[in-house]
Amino acid sequence: MQYHVRSLRLGDSAVNEQLLEAASEPALRASLQAQGQTVLSVRAASKPWTFRLSLAGNPFPMFCREIRTLIHAGMTVVEAVDTLSARQRLEGRNDGIAAALLVRLQQGQSLSTALSELPGTPAVLIAAVRAGERTSNLVEALDDYLRFNKLVDELRTKVVSASIYPALVTTLGLGISLFLLLVVMPNFAGMYENLRGASTGTTALTIELSRFIGKNRALVLGGLLATALLLGYGIVSGHGKRLVVQAARSVPWIQRRIEDFQLAMMYQALALLLKGGYPMTDAMAVASQSALSPELKTALTQALGQIERGGLVSQALAQARLCDEVGRRLMAAAERNGDFHLAADVVSRIHGERFELFVERTTRIVEPLLLLAVALMVGTIVVMMYLPVFDMATSLR
Repeated sequence: MQYHVRSLRLGDSAVNEQLLEAASEPALRASLQAQGQTVLSVRAASKPWTFRLSLAGNPFPMFCREIRTLIHAGMTVVEAVDTLSARQRLEGRNDGIAAALLVRLQQGQSLSTALSELPGTPAVLIAAVRAGERTSNLVEALDDYLRFNKLVDELRTKVVSASIYPALVTTLGLGISLFLLLVVMPNFAGMYENLRGASTGTTALTIELSRFIGKNRALVLGGLLATALLLGYGIVSGHGKRLVVQAARSVPWIQRRIEDFQLAMMYQALALLLKGGYPMTDAMAVASQSALSPELKTALTQALGQIERGGLVSQALAQARLCDEVGRRLMAAAERNGDFHLAADVVSRIHGERFELFVERTTRIVEPLLLLAVALMVGTIVVMMYLPVFDMATSLR
């Protein structure tokens, strides 16, 4: 985000006014103060409404990979972050994660504390880094977070990949249908005007539709454009995604598969935190900050309360319906041998495999049905368009 900044450097007589970009106002103030400047005012720059397509996505996984490599090569945390910050400065970017972290690390904060002050930092990453600081094995903690992020990305990629082909087929079908309705059919309207005799049924409907489109082509195009803009706004703003998710949740068997995806993330987060030395109650509290539905968050809170009152982990999770019989037995075995992180990892993989199987089967069913629907839609328009021609041939006889 861009800010209008008025600052004064020690020894200067003039006030500096500049437009700077930073992750947040506190991070910008801290960066300027570290450079020896006195900040007089910071004001967010107003800019027109624009649609931005983020190609970078979540920047934290890439940052974790880079800093993990530098620490593994022998650098300290401060040296690694300083190296990344210097590279960003050479690239002309002063608003990256490394620049904001460097200021906080130079002030004596730990890496986990500095990350917690950055906007948008995943709670699982903060907890993993904090666990790595406790065990003095930050590299392994970063590896665990990257494995967690890889699992989540793989599950989401499955959904995106499965949606691409149906989206292309639907777009192509709608494009052909609109071309027939807006271009071809109105051109037939003049020929239909010369049709002798009264038309009935589908033929009369086609003729009236052709006349309407031919006379109100601008109105029809405007309505289609408004619909396209509305759909685009719904996609960009996230309202469309929420509506799709709500509609999917209304179908019980789809809701169970969505819960499989969320439970896979939750148990993978538990495995990461438990491996890092977190007690079960603290790990569950952090895992509840994942992208869970309100129902699953409530269930996890109930299970956490039962565990804090002395209940067994396996029974608490089973009674809250957060695991099936296989998961309950795995957790019961972990209660005997103490390997909760291994049990949580296995349960996460079970739910992840169920979700992947659901996506694969759904794709195999939807794709041929969608092709059939598009073919029927285009074929119906073509048949309706040529039915009056047959009536004209009959009347000429």
